[in-house]
Amino acid sequence: MIEVVNDYFPDWLVNIVSTDMENMPVTYSNSPYADFNRARFFGNMLMQDDKHLQQPWWFLEYFNRCIYNDICIKYNVNRCARILLNAQLPGMDGCNHNDSDNDNYLSVIYMGHGNSGDTVFVNQADEDIERVTFKEGRLVIFNSAIYHRGEAPTQGYRCTLGAVYPLNNESKS
Repeated sequence: MIEVVNDYFPDWLVNIVSTDMENMPVTYSNSPYADFNRARFFGNMLMQDDKHLQQPWWFLEYFNRCIYNDICIKYNVNRCARILLNAQLPGMDGCNHNDSDNDNYLSVIYMGHGNSGDTVFVNQADEDIERVTFKEGRLVIFNSAIYHRGEAPTQGYRCTLGAVYPLNNESKS
């Protein structure tokens, strides 16, 4: 299950978020494996367990409300496990990874800033099975256990939000 949502947010909002993301601080310290010798990329954990880890950014609250109440309403998500800002430069291809070993999570990638750097989904043999072209404002929704990677941009700077939401959860108190 890979779902692509185009043109959900108006252009003026996509442009503001793009500028915000381009200017957000990142460190060369993120790894999908928690092992810097295997893979490392630019990023910054913005939210974990419904809590902002950095100075609160207005878009995250709005984004989560859109996910809960409209975009992913059919999945009954109502809390955020994490949102990570991912950033890449040319030549900085991501590695194949999943966002959770547990299939009870939903991943949402928001393509926020840049002009290239596709998201590629792979099978168990690491063969490409589906490619989603980078487009600012595009959302890519899939089960968190599915392996994927973010390709480096051909030029400039590519930023995405990688959000993960628990499925089948109980209502927040």
